[in-house]
Amino acid sequence: MSETQTAETPSQTEEIGSFMSSASDALTDDMVSRLAGTFGEALDMLDRINRSRLERALPAIRRRVENGDLERIVHLARRLGGAEEALTDEMIARLAGVATDALSLLEQLTRNNALGQILSFLLRPEVQNVLVSWGEALLAASNEYQKLPPPKGGISGAWRLLGDPNNQQAMQFFGLFGKQLQAQRS
Repeated sequence: MSETQTAETPSQTEEIGSFMSSASDALTDDMVSRLAGTFGEALDMLDRINRSRLERALPAIRRRVENGDLERIVHLARRLGGAEEALTDEMIARLAGVATDALSLLEQLTRNNALGQILSFLLRPEVQNVLVSWGEALLAASNEYQKLPPPKGGISGAWRLLGDPNNQQAMQFFGLFGKQLQAQRS
């Protein structure tokens, strides 16, 4: 016995032996077989990594980690997984129905060249200007309409509307529009 070791305290070798004996007693055969299986799977995975030559891909993976691409890919995969889990069978059936209808419409438009005519019409600068003007006017009218008090009704209110030169001009425009629409149908 050394001077630093007293009779009551066991030596370090005795402690290690006692620990090993306790660990051996605590391990069941099932635990040993699971540990051996896990160790075997880890070795198999290392072997597959070695055979797949993963070391050649590591520089590219490192660059993706450094510039944040890998993190974005992981977030995208999580979002796609969440969307997949959120979709019900009914939603998928409805989406498939919408896709089928859209493809059918596209087929009909391309079959008789209507899509080409529509696109060439919409690409004309004067048509684009009219559509932009109409859109802006519709938005402005909608905003102004929301601020108006509700109409009181009656003949006097209708008379005031008819007396407004702007309203008369709008009625003239829609009259001409209807006339041109009938001429296109003939």
